[in-house]
Amino acid sequence: MLAEFRAAGETEVYKGHHAIAWQGYAAFYDLMSRMKSGGHPTPDIVPMDSYFIEAEGRMVGELYIRRRLSPRLEKIGGHIGYKVRPSQRNRGIATAALRIALRMLRQDGLEQALVTCNDANAASARVIETCGGVRIENAETEQGTERRYWVPTSP
Repeated sequence: MLAEFRAAGETEVYKGHHAIAWQGYAAFYDLMSRMKSGGHPTPDIVPMDSYFIEAEGRMVGELYIRRRLSPRLEKIGGHIGYKVRPSQRNRGIATAALRIALRMLRQDGLEQALVTCNDANAASARVIETCGGVRIENAETEQGTERRYWVPTSP
């Protein structure tokens, strides 16, 4: 999956703390395990669950679920994050992953989830809107404009 992101020129999908993914699976898995309870690698990291999305025994993407937000996540990132490898896009994988995450957050008592995407990422915006996302104000970040949506956790 990493080679496919790299070949597509999408090296920004693993940046910041997640840049360790480029060092290999073992280092990335260790980071995700430590981040699960929050506070690692920096104190502002909130607890999160991380899932690999698989199809036919092949990793096709990732899903992140955060049950609370830091001030940074309120601008960019939100409660849910996902990525799908380039060759597997436009097959409903991101939509299915987002729906699963919303259902999990609903079970935890959240009535709506904040989900964000870069303004240039029209495909992700369609996924969020397909799942009922209502766009609220944008956030300006170092990476550009971030679209922000409230998405109901109930179908």
